[in-house]
Amino acid sequence: MIEVENLGKCYRIYDAPVDRLKQAIWKEHRRYYKEFWALRNVSFQLGNGDCLGIIGRNGSGKSTLLQMICGTLTPTEGLVRSHGRIAALLELGSGFNPEFTGIENIYLNAALLGLTRKQTEERLDKILAFSDIGDFVRQPVKTYSSGMVVRLAFGVIANVDPEILIVDEALAVGDAIFTQKCMRFIHSIREEHTLIFVSHDPASVASLCNRSIWIEKGEVKQASSTKQVLENYTRFCYSHYQEIELISIPTGLESSQTSLDSFTAEEKVDIDNSRHPSIGKKQNAFTQNSQIRSGNSMQNTALHLSSDYGDGKAIIINHTLSRYEYTQTEKSIGTTLEQSAEVKTIEGGERLMLKVMVEYLETVLKPAICGFFVANDKGLILFGENSYFPEQDNSRLIGDKGDIVEAMFCFTMPPLKQGQYFISIAWASGTPESHVQHHYIHDAFQLTSVADLYRPMVGVFATDIHEVKVHKPDMAKATDHA
Repeated sequence: MIEVENLGKCYRIYDAPVDRLKQAIWKEHRRYYKEFWALRNVSFQLGNGDCLGIIGRNGSGKSTLLQMICGTLTPTEGLVRSHGRIAALLELGSGFNPEFTGIENIYLNAALLGLTRKQTEERLDKILAFSDIGDFVRQPVKTYSSGMVVRLAFGVIANVDPEILIVDEALAVGDAIFTQKCMRFIHSIREEHTLIFVSHDPASVASLCNRSIWIEKGEVKQASSTKQVLENYTRFCYSHYQEIELISIPTGLESSQTSLDSFTAEEKVDIDNSRHPSIGKKQNAFTQNSQIRSGNSMQNTALHLSSDYGDGKAIIINHTLSRYEYTQTEKSIGTTLEQSAEVKTIEGGERLMLKVMVEYLETVLKPAICGFFVANDKGLILFGENSYFPEQDNSRLIGDKGDIVEAMFCFTMPPLKQGQYFISIAWASGTPESHVQHHYIHDAFQLTSVADLYRPMVGVFATDIHEVKVHKPDMAKATDHA
């Protein structure tokens, strides 16, 4: 549907206006300008049903690339070939005449996208319903707010049956309800047609795109699967905004056998011995598994599918993921934990214990903070947690050179849709809002969900369903109560 070959765009930068006149006189015999390449050497192909995400910082060349694909900007070098109707939502209000009313701009924009006047009239009601801007549609666009302009533009695009849809950070100004409406439309487009999506929101890119391109200073830094691109882009952003050099940390660290008994009773989580509500009686839950396979260890050494990074002041020397169960008695909380099986599969409802042990190679004066998150195979983060609790004394733990420090998380794994999932871990110092990354391990654990679901799952994981009931209420009692 789209072929981009060695695409580039160069602008001439003049120091003074008179230099433009000199250049026109001397033509190419002398140069009175400097070359600025906004984009260079970009190549890719997209077929029907492909979804490409484009990420990068402001000014990296993302919008320039999209404008050349749409034909609103002429490339300096390279070629762009497209096959099919392109509908693009680029700069806010592009293609609209601010003096025209909303209705007039609908006809204008639809004509630019290839619709006849008759086709536009047939779809006008749907366009107005999608835009939902009320009587303002008969007012000049120059009186609209930024959100209303996006509503009108998206209403037209959603009703022209585009074969190629291009969205450039347009949803950033919409309200939550309209954004959800647009995302549903985008999801429907990507199932049958081609989508190019630009956003600074990693979650949106991960959920929509199977491939991504990272552009930095006009050049492609990486073009790969969305998961790999987002991981490396996150690393780059950490390094840039924290103004430190995040080095690559050698992989292959060995995991040792550790036991829950190494923690004191005060450090153990007080939790009863009841089964997770999603496991058990299948008529009351999503799953049809009869019990938790308690007592089986789930330990995993790091897979290191991506490179580790950090400033190297603290190194993760061991990390384990195990099943555990608590047996509560009148006197104390007892535990049973066997270290025998490696973590490979999850069914949902398992009580898991994640341990992360680090060694401080330098003294760090800010509080230690450990965290993890669980993501799917596209890199979309499902949930996570960190150890920073300002009201607790242990949140202010300071690491001295040579210290060995261990963090522990006990949590229940929800029933996940069948597929591959990853747990990434990190050790930092500071607060969740402002911290320095010491050691970050992408995909420290890889898990395969084999949840045998009793009912079809909506979304990515099932919640606890304690009861499902449909009945006719006693209207007489309801009337008396009223």
